[in-house]
Amino acid sequence: MNARPRDSLRKRLERRLLWRLVVLFLLSGALSYGITRYYVSKVYDLWLYNSANSLAQSLRLIGNSVDLDLPRSAQAMFEWDDEDQTVYRITASRAGYIAGVTQAPIEPARPDRFRNARLFDAPLGAARMRWAAVDVQLAPEGERVSVLVGETTRKRRRLAEEILLAVWIPQCVLLLVAGWVIRRVVFFQSRSILSLSQTLRDFSHRGLQPVPESSMPDELHPLVEALNTVIAKLDHAGMAQRQFIANAAHQLRTPLTALKLQAEQALRCDDLPGMRQSLAELQHSAERAVRLANQLLLLSRAEPEAQSMANRGRVDLQALTFDTAREWVSRALARQMDLGFDETSVQTWAVVDQALLREAINNLLDNALKYCRPGARINVGVHAAGSEACIVVEDSGPGIAPDDRERVTQRFHRGDSAVADGSGLGLAIVSEIALAHAGRLVVSPSRLGGARFEIHLPCATEP
Repeated sequence: MNARPRDSLRKRLERRLLWRLVVLFLLSGALSYGITRYYVSKVYDLWLYNSANSLAQSLRLIGNSVDLDLPRSAQAMFEWDDEDQTVYRITASRAGYIAGVTQAPIEPARPDRFRNARLFDAPLGAARMRWAAVDVQLAPEGERVSVLVGETTRKRRRLAEEILLAVWIPQCVLLLVAGWVIRRVVFFQSRSILSLSQTLRDFSHRGLQPVPESSMPDELHPLVEALNTVIAKLDHAGMAQRQFIANAAHQLRTPLTALKLQAEQALRCDDLPGMRQSLAELQHSAERAVRLANQLLLLSRAEPEAQSMANRGRVDLQALTFDTAREWVSRALARQMDLGFDETSVQTWAVVDQALLREAINNLLDNALKYCRPGARINVGVHAAGSEACIVVEDSGPGIAPDDRERVTQRFHRGDSAVADGSGLGLAIVSEIALAHAGRLVVSPSRLGGARFEIHLPCATEP
């Protein structure tokens, strides 16, 4: 599959601006040409009008005949022109042809009107001509005379072309200058984008810095703000990942070291009882390492960035919580603890990842059984308040010191009162699962005397 050719934003802006400028130039030239033709025609039409009326003023009615009172020298001056050919034709209503050219032009049905003259274009032989016609009544009952004055259109065209050329040459220069200015302006303005891309290209994952906004134009500020937000999130995620990897490596090093030492001790044992003891300790360390690895995998899956709505559905929280807690009854009895269900629990619904939420409840119950002594009470319930559902696990154990209640949800942190063997990830996983569902984990003292853990989740309507 062929890769799509890259298109520069700068070249795209230049193309779009330049072709619009060329179109504007062509439209301006066409408009200038039309205006030039119009006013050139007005000037020469006025000359034709004046010429026709001058000839009309030279007509005389002598008896019953019409005579042109114009000397031959004046007629020669009238007809002379170094570029155009000027002719005239005079006819009378009764006498017919009087003077001028013998060939008559064909007047259109609707000529142009200018005062008392009619203006029209009509060829005379092979020449293109412009005519002015004036009708004169020499006496109340005398002849009606028609005076036609015509001129070829070469001077008109030449003058229009000269004016148009005089206008177009500066416009062409102006177009070239405008094109150069556009290219320079686009280049200098696009340097901000190039600078931004260079800044992003030079970023290192080890030290992400926000993009400076002071040198950016206003149009790029929303983009820069969005980029800085993404950079801050990436920096936070990278820092959390590095810290997680360092803590995970530190936590895994202990059981792996214990596994190594116990394996070496088992190899040195010569008697069967000692070997059995070493193997039992080896098995315990292996189980601890496996549990820690599983907790790490679950923590990575519980992070909000790793969530997918495809795994979520509408769930009855009361049924899910009680079904999960029922699986811990036998273990609670084996440790001589009382695991009970709150009778005031209510049925409530939420859109959750059922597997993840079950793991969160399992972690809370495992935490309670791990830190409580024999004879302790553990209570499980589900409540609703407004638009929130609340899953509660509380116990009568040693509780959590006030200074530790916020820190116990941090990864690999264990409270000062903790005596049981643990990884320090259980409550962190619960907190991440709650956050991934737009909820939160609340740690508070229990009315039973120990700790109370509440998973708050947004409610959903019943199906």
